[in-house]
Amino acid sequence: MNVNLQYGLDALLGIAVIAWICYRQMTWRVVDPARMWRGPIIFAIIGAGIIVTGQQAVTLRPTDIALLAVELVISLGVGATMGAIARFRPLTRERAAAYEQRRRPGRDGQALAPVEYESRTSWVGVALWIVLIAVRVGVELFARHLGAEATASTGVILLVLAANRAARVGVLAWRLDQHRQSLATLPVVE
Repeated sequence: MNVNLQYGLDALLGIAVIAWICYRQMTWRVVDPARMWRGPIIFAIIGAGIIVTGQQAVTLRPTDIALLAVELVISLGVGATMGAIARFRPLTRERAAAYEQRRRPGRDGQALAPVEYESRTSWVGVALWIVLIAVRVGVELFARHLGAEATASTGVILLVLAANRAARVGVLAWRLDQHRQSLATLPVVE
């Protein structure tokens, strides 16, 4: 009974995370790279913690490592694609002011760079999530067929999610930096 309860809780957690991320794909979100890095870092820490300190011993055999590598590469690719297809739009003054009021200063007390844009990936981002989930289910079924049980652990799933989110944030931050540099080189019209 305890094992079934754990699977149920894992499934519920997974569905909640997927629904949350799909919702975020559909809504305009403030582009704040410092804040956007928190999610991937938290997922990675929790995932690694579950693997290291979990109730069940996770033994990574060569098959597990190979499947995890394939899944991480696909997850990074999907995340990078999400970052590449994201659309940007300037923040309204009202929305930027409201965001800045809730924002905390940096750890060193310094003011953070102002936020100027928001982004979303829309239905294409949701479709990419469906692809990533299908790959995840396929890898898990294939892994079970091969006897590679470690790839089905919650910790591994969270590491894959962290890789996806990190690739997305990295590409978004790079695109935003490129956009800002292109604006800085435009001639000033008076």
